[in-house]
This record gives sequence, C-alpha cells and structure tokens, in this order.
Amino acid sequence: MLATSIICLALTAQDPTPGISRELAIARKELISEVEYDLHFVLTKQATEVTGEVWIRFQLPDDGDPTEPLVIDFAGRAVTDVRVNDRDAQPQHLNNHIVIDPDLLVPGINGIVARFQSDVAATGTPLTVYRDPADGREYYYTLVVPADAHQLFPCFDQPDLRARFRFKLDLPSDWVAVANTLPAEDGVTAIATGKRWLFEQTQPLPTYLMAFACGPFDIVTGPEMQVPGIDPNSPLRIFLRPSQLKHLDRDAISLLHDNGLRWVANAFQVPYPFNKLDIVLLAGFPYGGMEHAGAIFYRESALIFDHPPTVAELVRRSTLIYHEISHQWFGNLVTMRWFDDLWLKEGFATFVAYKALEALEPNRKAWLRFLQRVKPRAYQIDSTPGTTPVYQELQNLADAKSAYGAIVYNKAPAVLRELHDRLGSDVFFRGLEAFLTRHAFDNADWRDLAVALEAASKSDLGRWSDRWLLAPSMPQVRVEWHADDNGKVDRADLVQGAIGGQGTWPLRLELLSFERDGTTRRTTLDSDAQRTPITAMIGQPAPLAVLANPADVAYGQFVPDQESRDWLLANAAGIEDPLIRAVALSALFEAVREAELDPARFASAALDVLQIESDSDTHAWLLGKLGTCLHRYLPQERAAPLRERATTLLLAQLDDGEDSGRELSIFRFLARASTAAEVLQLCRVVTRGEDLPAGLQPGKKDRFLAVAALIAAGVAGDDFEKLTAAYAGQDVAKEIFLAKAASPDADVKAEYWRAYLQPEDPPEQWTQASLDYFHWPGQDALTLPYLALALEKVEWVKEHRRIFFMPAWLDAFINAHSSIEALDIVDGFLATTKLSADIERKLLQSRDGLARAVGIRRVFGAAQGR
Repeated sequence: MLATSIICLALTAQDPTPGISRELAIARKELISEVEYDLHFVLTKQATEVTGEVWIRFQLPDDGDPTEPLVIDFAGRAVTDVRVNDRDAQPQHLNNHIVIDPDLLVPGINGIVARFQSDVAATGTPLTVYRDPADGREYYYTLVVPADAHQLFPCFDQPDLRARFRFKLDLPSDWVAVANTLPAEDGVTAIATGKRWLFEQTQPLPTYLMAFACGPFDIVTGPEMQVPGIDPNSPLRIFLRPSQLKHLDRDAISLLHDNGLRWVANAFQVPYPFNKLDIVLLAGFPYGGMEHAGAIFYRESALIFDHPPTVAELVRRSTLIYHEISHQWFGNLVTMRWFDDLWLKEGFATFVAYKALEALEPNRKAWLRFLQRVKPRAYQIDSTPGTTPVYQELQNLADAKSAYGAIVYNKAPAVLRELHDRLGSDVFFRGLEAFLTRHAFDNADWRDLAVALEAASKSDLGRWSDRWLLAPSMPQVRVEWHADDNGKVDRADLVQGAIGGQGTWPLRLELLSFERDGTTRRTTLDSDAQRTPITAMIGQPAPLAVLANPADVAYGQFVPDQESRDWLLANAAGIEDPLIRAVALSALFEAVREAELDPARFASAALDVLQIESDSDTHAWLLGKLGTCLHRYLPQERAAPLRERATTLLLAQLDDGEDSGRELSIFRFLARASTAAEVLQLCRVVTRGEDLPAGLQPGKKDRFLAVAALIAAGVAGDDFEKLTAAYAGQDVAKEIFLAKAASPDADVKAEYWRAYLQPEDPPEQWTQASLDYFHWPGQDALTLPYLALALEKVEWVKEHRRIFFMPAWLDAFINAHSSIEALDIVDGFLATTKLSADIERKLLQSRDGLARAVGIRRVFGAAQGR
C-alpha cells in the first residue's frame, strides 16, 4: 500500500519518491496514530469520474511541534480545497503524493479536509464500473488491493496504519449501496439528486479493506445466521444483478457462509470480528473473491451457475467461500505489517479453507482436492530459477502486486499443512487462537506467529521457519534402494537435493512399500540431511515399488526410482485408495517433467486410469496432465495415436447413457484437444443445444466454447450467428469476445493484440480469460510473432493491470509454445533487456515451463524447432 506520513528526524527531509519505501512507512508508523477517514463520494449514472470529499483525522506525538512535512498519498485526477486544521493550504504535489507544510500541523489531533476527483472505468481504476450489455444497467464497486486506495482518495495507504472509515454516498434514487458496515440509523435519505447513504463507522481497517458497491442490485436475504459475533438481526444479504436471480441458489450459498463462519470461529476460538456479513456478486470482477471486512465481493460466475455444476465447480465454490471467510480473521482481524508477509493471510486462508472443507463436506475429499488444485502450481514455480521464499522481502509497496502468486497462495498453505501435522491439530489451533487474540485489530508478522506457535507447542520452530518460510525452492526427494542376490534390501536411503538452491529441509516423511505378497507397508522417518538411511527397509524382502509421501502431507518434489516407476505405470489403475493413486500419478508426472519418463508411457498409463476412474474431479485433473503430454511434450507423430485413443475413450464415456458427472469436463477437454470429425460434430450439438448426450448440460460458457472450437477449425458456418441470436438480450459480450479470439485469422489476432493494449476496455477479466483462446492449440505459427511483442510490453502490463495479470500474461504467451524458436526469443529478451527484479523472476518462472517442454521433446523424439 502507498502511505502518508511525517518523515522522522532520523531521515533526511527529501521529496517523496514514487511508491512507499519500507523506511518511509516505518517512519510514519512511529508518528501517526488513531487515523479516521470520513469519505463522501458523489456518483451519477454514466459516470467517468467520481467526485468527493475526505476528512482525515489523526494523532501526532504530543511532545514538540512537527518539523518535517506530512506526506499524503494521492494518484487520482485532481485534489482541491485542501484545509489543514481549519487553515487553507497550498500543498506540493510530488510523485503521487501531497506534501503538507509542517507549519500547518500541531501536536496531538490534526484534521485535513480536501475535495478530490478520480477516474471511473470498466477496468484499471480503483472504482470500477460494469455496464451490463444486456440492459445497460451500471454497477460500481471499489477494489483497492494491494496499493490502490490512494488512486481513489487521499490517504495514508500502508497496511499498518489502520483506520476507521465512515462512508457517505450520493447516488441515483434507484440504486442501492453496500459497504463494510450497515447503514446508520436513518442512514438513507432523499436529496435533490437522488438518495444519500450514510454508513456506520468501521472498526480499524487497513486501507486495502475499505469497500463499497452500488447500483440497481437486487438484494436477496438469507436465513438468520447463528454465528458468534454477528448481530442476530443482520441476516446474510446477497447483492446481485436482477438478471442472475434465476440462477441463484440462495440456500446453498447462505448455508456455505453460515457453516463456514461458525466452523472457523469455533476452530480459532475467536468470535467473528464484525457485526454483519454481506456478499456482493459482480460481473467482470477480476478475482474469484475479495475479503473486504463485513462485505465479501465475489466474481459472479464463481458462485452461481447457469448449468448443473461439476464437482470441480462445487469444490471451487466451497473453497473460495471458506477462503474469504477465513480472511475475516487472517487478514482483517489481524493484518500483516507489510506485504512481504502476504502469505500470513493468503496461505492461512487457503489452508483453513481445506480444513473447513474436510470438516463440513467430507464427501468432497478435501486432501485429494488439495493435491490436485493447490500443490501442482506451487511445485511448478518452486522448481524454477524465478522462485522466491514464502516470506518475500519487499522494499517498496509499488511492487506489492508482484508478491502475489503461487508461492504465497499454493506453497504457503502446503507447508502450513505439514506444520499442522507436525505439531498436531490441537496445538496448532491453540497457537492460532493466541496469535489472533493478542493482535486483534492490529498488525503482526511471521515472527509473532512463530512466537505463538512455539509457546503452544513448547518447541523451537527456528529451523523449520528458516527453511520453509525464509529460503527459496524445495527439496527433490528420492528413495534409493538395492536388493542383494537373495532378494533382501541391503541398502536404502532417502536422498534430498535442493532444486535450484542449497541446503536441506526438515522433513517428516512417510514411505509406502508395495510388497510382493500383495500387502503394503508404511515407514515414517525424519530427515534433514542430503542422505538419510532408511533402516526399517534393511533386511526386508525387496518391494515391488516404494512411494514417498502417500498421504501427501509433506512438501517437495518426490521422484520415484526406475523400478518403482515401472511398477506404478503398470499398476496405477489397480490402486484402490483414490488419494494414493493420485499421489502415484503425481510422482510419475514429476518424472516426466524431469525428462526421466517418456510422456507417451505416462499418457498410456493415464488413459488406463481414465478408463476406470469414477471420481469426476480426479478424471478432469488427469485429463489436464494427459493434455500437457499430448500437446506440449510429444511431437505430433508420437502423440497422434494416443490422441486417437483418448478421443475414442472419451467419446465412448460421453455416449454411455449415464450421468456420471464427467460429461462437462470431457467435453471441455475434447473441444480444445481434438479436431476429429466426431468431436466437431459434438461441438455443433453443444452449440445448438440439441440431441445432447445424457448428463451433458452446458451453460452459455460451454456453448460459446463449442463455437470457438468450430471457429478455430474453420468450420463454424453460421453457428456463431445462430448462437448469438439465441442469446439476444442477454449478457454474453464476454463469451463473444472469447470465442472470436480463437479465430485462425492473422487479422483477427492483430485486432485482439491492439485491444489487449487498451487500458480501459474491455474489462481486464475478459482480456485475461481470452488469452487461452488467442493461443488456441494448433495456432502456434499465428501467435509466435506476438511473443517478442508481449515480452516488450511486460512493464506496461505491470503498471496498467491488477495483481495476477502480469504472470498470467507471461504464462500465456510463453507457454503456448514448445519450440526452440520460442525459447530463443525468450532467452534473447532476457539477455538484452534490463528488467526489474520482480518481472525477471516472473519471466524466469514462465520460461521454465517452455524450457522443460523443449528438453522433454529433445529427449523423447521431438523434431528440432517443434
């Protein structure tokens, strides 16, 4: 977050630099306290800007007159009529800061008033508008994470200067509003231009958690919630577009929030910190959710469906809700001091979300989903030269966007799961209770958490923290064993090797041996050395295979030995336990990524498993790995027979007359993976919504995916026009934008490229989602010319887009390719371009996937340049 402050005497008085440095933030925190904002916003229909007034109250030390300037952050369009302690002021404007003369300041309580104007647009602004293409209605919402509050109004924009907010909104009379708190008593009144909404003051919050939304929403009230801390007279309210009412499952969404809140409050033994909770469903919202205190904003399509949802979609909805609920404690009640501890909220929110899923929805197989959804992305990034520690040191909040990514969202919860298992659940949650209680409505860092967990466990977590939080990368773990002439194990070792780093990690690891008599045997050992003897195996009959980490508790890259690989490839489909089977397949896929296992052999084994896999989410997960092998790791001539086998199998599963829950994921895979005549005919059927296979019930997203596949194959005919006519009067502008991006036409690609570089339109979510369509499989030759251009624009992307977009941009343009030509373009750019450290890390992360694809193709028969 960018911040405002007085520069303490220990620093040299100087003009404030762009962003917020750590030193400046520390200096401000020492001098400023008791911050309050009264914010008055005025919005009209068709607004391209918002006007307003801010009253800032704060306390300075009582001892001595201020001698250094006060720096307030503001990057909006204009600020006028500044008054400081009831005196007119003419502040300087430097590098998106307002500098107040110290002569205007006083010891103790100070007050500043200013009028401001800020931009409103469909994307890229902290106050965003979504204009519904179907009916022209407008919906406005704030989104100021991680450091954008100062782009909306003048403020002290750093996370450890928590403040109390009070909102006053002047809006058109047919709009409603929602904010962090409830409207004040008699808080909605008529004014000449419409209605004025006045909200109660919030509890102390960091600036990035303030929020409001407004527009012609419908409000659906859920049942009364029985959650400790919530006013029983404040039931859950759902704000959404009227057009989406028919798709809303009010009872399911209300129950997920109610159950989640009660479970988390009980697990932490800390009541819900705010007296109400509203949820706001927003079209075009760039993230799945944002945890604003008392008012969670969600992407509309993440919580409501226009088709019977798949298991994957239901799990994603549940874990998203539990994640945002967990933030009300980790992030909102207790906030990190600085964004280098971003993991302290995001890692915990994801880990606690899966603990809640395990407890509340045991049929969802929480830890199998954790393996499939959370860990793979962490492993992908942590094995690259661009990885970072979980704790990512950040010198300026201008770079806070780059702290977001898989290390924080995926690795952090994975290592927290290992710590939870190491300490035991009771001890772990007792430590969290102490941490949350001690730092309630305040800020903390990872050291504060370590103190609480060490006190609860009566153990020293220094070594654990040093390696899992403060060191980059992860261990590559192998089991090396040998049998003598009598078939008995005479040597067995657990071997750790640092991937792209140094040292070892403290591991508590379980091994599963598949014995020759059909039984299995489990062994547990601790290791913090490059080589640790596995004494329990010595003298035992040689196993058929050894699988490390069968319960998937530990974190690391677990690569099976050759004998174990061979057995697992042949027998994976016969492993009954679904988690162990998934762990085995994950380990085999890591061997593929290390170019130690032929991707064709993995693909064949995956098809064997797909033939019998009844868990629809695991089926879809395995299709993803199969697709990577067939489209990235194998040359066309080797992939072709496996693609044909996959297409035949999946079409047969679609046509089996059963409703297995796999149908949508099978269709989605085939639409992008195959141009076989039968698949194109399936796409026509889905586009037209006629004669669908049993169990296949597509929504508009899937119907437009089907027509995109026809467009990409050059056989759409009039299907696109008929489909858009079928949705006349409905909001399908995003789906149309995505589908057209798949066109195999150079002029269309050029048109989309130009659109990508427009900062205000289309909405950022559309742009990001369209990248997969722009890089439709088989269109490498069309898109390769844009790779160098995309790399050259990466600084622009970082500046103009929100968190998550820049790495998605790099991944899309780099990993749409598997060729040496593409790798040469990336390496040439790296060799000749001076990049900021954060962008270079993200680029190296994406490059790793391309380099692996090139290397695997080189080893397993790829033609050069392909």
